[in-house]
Amino acid sequence: MGDKWANFGTELPYFKELWYKRGTSRGVHTAEVWEERAEEWIDELSDENGGKSMTERVRSMASYLRTRGLLQGGDTVADVGCGPGLFVMEFAKTVKQAVGIDFAERFVKYGNELALNNGISNASFERHDLLEIDVDAAGLSKKFDLVFASITPAVTGKECLHKLMKMSRAMCCNVSFVNVKDSLLERISTDLFDGKAKHRHDGMGFYSLFNFLLLSGYYPETFYCTIETNEKVIPSRRFAEDIAFNLRLNLPEDIEKILKYLEKNGEMERHCLNRYGSILWDTRICDGHAQF
Repeated sequence: MGDKWANFGTELPYFKELWYKRGTSRGVHTAEVWEERAEEWIDELSDENGGKSMTERVRSMASYLRTRGLLQGGDTVADVGCGPGLFVMEFAKTVKQAVGIDFAERFVKYGNELALNNGISNASFERHDLLEIDVDAAGLSKKFDLVFASITPAVTGKECLHKLMKMSRAMCCNVSFVNVKDSLLERISTDLFDGKAKHRHDGMGFYSLFNFLLLSGYYPETFYCTIETNEKVIPSRRFAEDIAFNLRLNLPEDIEKILKYLEKNGEMERHCLNRYGSILWDTRICDGHAQF
């Protein structure tokens, strides 16, 4: 495949650079930031709307992987950037061992407590930062049949993708947003920023990774999942900060502007339609030269 695609000239370098640029956002996703946000993130799972949509996404993704012959009784699986560990718990239902990996100690502690309290002996959680870790020294090289990652800053740029693949002795799967429609963010963008502020989850991660892998000689396959939610939103500074982040607005005055808008309007309706795309590929099959 390497020769076959050679005539495409600058195509591979283009998609390679597009994917690597995602690593530049890591500065706002430090372990310290996620230690602070962990409790809020965990609390969201107990919320009826947030918990239901997350559970639906987890089950949909796990069902797809099982139809592909994965998550079987003899498999060892890792979820990198596992957060509260819902995927790990679901995977543990049918695999030999499910391991959650995250750089936030609070998530690791929560996951281990969750497994212990539910009597799940084949699920465990470990603290590692994929950006900093030496995969060989940590004993993680070729340790897993499937290495999975979903909507996580843990897998950004060149080094992390290479390490993700190095940890696998067979399959890798990465899930990201393909398209997001958020009625409230669209309204705020229109009312406050002349429609110029766009949602950061624009599908470019999915688009660039698929093409990068394909042109490197792998054979990625895709699966799509759509989750639709409706909720009432109560104004808060944290919510204003989240909106600003998702609209790529970093200035303090933008956050204040959004917060005042929310407080003025009070409780508001929010409709979201999120389309997720998974990219699954076999690390053992490459008919080109892995361009990492």
